[in-house]
Amino acid sequence: MTDFDQALIQIVNDKQSGSIAILQQLIRGISSYLIRENNAEISLSTIHDRLPLIQGGLGHFGVVSHFMKYLKINIDEITKGQKSNDLLFDVVKQYDKRWKNANAEVAAITSNFFDLQNKTILLHSNSSVITSFFSTLSARNIRISIVQTESRPENEGQYQAMKLANLGFDVKFIVDTAAAFMMDKVDMMFTGADQIHKNYFVNKIGTYSLALLCREKKIPLYVLADSRKIMDTNTKPEDLYNIQRPGKDIWNVNHENIEAVNFYFEPIPVELVTNFFTETRVLLPSEL
Repeated sequence: MTDFDQALIQIVNDKQSGSIAILQQLIRGISSYLIRENNAEISLSTIHDRLPLIQGGLGHFGVVSHFMKYLKINIDEITKGQKSNDLLFDVVKQYDKRWKNANAEVAAITSNFFDLQNKTILLHSNSSVITSFFSTLSARNIRISIVQTESRPENEGQYQAMKLANLGFDVKFIVDTAAAFMMDKVDMMFTGADQIHKNYFVNKIGTYSLALLCREKKIPLYVLADSRKIMDTNTKPEDLYNIQRPGKDIWNVNHENIEAVNFYFEPIPVELVTNFFTETRVLLPSEL
């Protein structure tokens, strides 16, 4: 097994990072491999052979799927002789440069849209675009209180809570099931997304119930995601039933009549969203 393969396995098994952070790890891994491997033909062949593994393990992330499509097109052109093998590193570098500031651009558009001073915001899971958004608010000295869910089963809400607390925000960290009890103290909810489709978006399990709570309490729900996550595929919401993490992560049970089912992503109807914010504009659900 090569160092590149080991890096890919580590990335595929990352259960804490959001999709942008996962993509950045993937880009760094590919770039490092291309630098280390002196033989351009071998490196091109290795990456080409790993494309199905990457797509199978990470393709449910919209940004990874976008990058993989871009990478495959360029690898195909190189294979056909339309580009030099040595250009693959530059191809990856150009992609990274193009989308490097996407989170900051989403954050800028979102923060300019609201007067958020002294608001209380509900957050779920862990998202780099959310961190970027709050970093922008911190730089503008906008004071906000945060209610952050633990985000079971991996509890990655802890990582986001710590990052936002380090930015100077007051954070109340709660178990997922306490969200309904806290909703009367919340002004709005923000979340990232892994995919956005015409009728639904995909995010960490637990987002759907929070979105329903927002509707019940008439609290606006805002989704922050760059435009790569707006998908034009024919993916169906029920396909998400096939994306599961090991059941032992929620209960390592040994009983013939019990199956621990660990769903990690779920579809949320876009009708529950007030606005979608991308790096270029603000969208209503009807404009997707």
